[in-house]
Amino acid sequence: MKNTNDFKIVGVFLCLLVFSAPPLLNASPARSDYNPFATRDQNPFNLIHGQPLPVNGRLIEPSQSQWTSSLAITNTVNIESSAREDIYLDYESYRFNLSYQYGLNKNWNLQLDLPLVYQGAGVFDSPIDNWHRFFGLPLGQRPQVEDNQLTTTYSNQAGTAVNLDDPGATLGDIQLAAARSLITDNSTDLSLWASLKLPTGDKNKLSGNGAVDVAAWLALNQKITDNWLINLNSGALVAGKDEYRGMPLSDYVLYGHIMLGWLVTDNINLKLQLQGHTSYYEQSQLKILGDTYLLMFGGSVNIGECQLLDIAMTEDIKVEASPDISLLISWRYAGQC
Repeated sequence: MKNTNDFKIVGVFLCLLVFSAPPLLNASPARSDYNPFATRDQNPFNLIHGQPLPVNGRLIEPSQSQWTSSLAITNTVNIESSAREDIYLDYESYRFNLSYQYGLNKNWNLQLDLPLVYQGAGVFDSPIDNWHRFFGLPLGQRPQVEDNQLTTTYSNQAGTAVNLDDPGATLGDIQLAAARSLITDNSTDLSLWASLKLPTGDKNKLSGNGAVDVAAWLALNQKITDNWLINLNSGALVAGKDEYRGMPLSDYVLYGHIMLGWLVTDNINLKLQLQGHTSYYEQSQLKILGDTYLLMFGGSVNIGECQLLDIAMTEDIKVEASPDISLLISWRYAGQC
C-alpha cells in the first residue's frame, strides 16, 4: 500500500512540474545560456538551511520576469555511526521549487523561491541499483537494506534528535533574494546577491530549520569561446540559530559551484557542474553531515520561444558525503530572450 501511495506522489509532483510550465511556442535559439542547474546537495539535513540555489551572473532586464519550475528527485541509503552519533537515511524525496525573478531596473533584480517537499519510501530503488552496477559505480550500503523503505533518524549522546518514518508533503522554507549587477559586457557578467530564508517549513519534518538564515554570494558568467562558457557562484551563509534540534551548527558555511557549458548547437547546451559546501554541523564526525562536493551532468534544450528544459543527474563523487543520486528536471521561461 505504501508503495502504491508513493507512485501516486510521483504523479502529483510530475503534474506540478508540467502544469507550472508555460505552453510551448515556436523554437528560438539562445546562444548564451549561462544558467546553472538549479539544484544543490539534496541531503535533508542540509536542505533545511538557507543555502541559495545557483544563479545566472547576468540579471534580467527591467520590468521583465523569469519563471523556473523544477523538480529534484533524490534516492539514497546512508548509514553511518561514530563514537557519539548515529544516522540512518533510507528515503526517496521529491522537491518541487517554483522560482520567480523580476527586473526592478537596470541594476537590480528580486527573486522568490517557493519549495514543496515530499519524503517517502520511493519507487526507484531497484532502477538506481541497476544504474550503479551498469556504470561500475559504488553501491555503498544499498545491497544491505530492503527496497522501498523510509527511515530518517539521527541520534547523539543527548538522545534521538530526528526520527521520521511516515511519508508526507510539506511546504519548505521560502527564500527571498536581491541582486545588484556589477559588470556587464559581451564576455563577462558579475552580480552580487543576498538572500533571506524564512522559517515557513516544518522543523519536525525536516522541511525547515525554524530559523531565519542569511546568505551572500557572487555570481559570474565568463565566455571562453563562441561555444564554451563558464558560470561560477561563490558565497557564505550564516544560520539564524546555533543549533537544530540539539545539533550544534557551524557559525558560517562556505559554498559554491563552477559550471562548464558547451554550446553544441543553437538549441542544445551540454553542462558539467561541480558543486560543494562546508559542513553545517560543526561537531559532527559523520561524512554525511560534513564537507561535501558533488557532480552534476546533463544539458539544456530550447523547447519554445524563451523557454528551456534542463535535465541533469547528480552523483556523490565524494562517496557517502551526500545522497547517492538525484535527478533534476527544470523548465525555465523568460519574458524577454
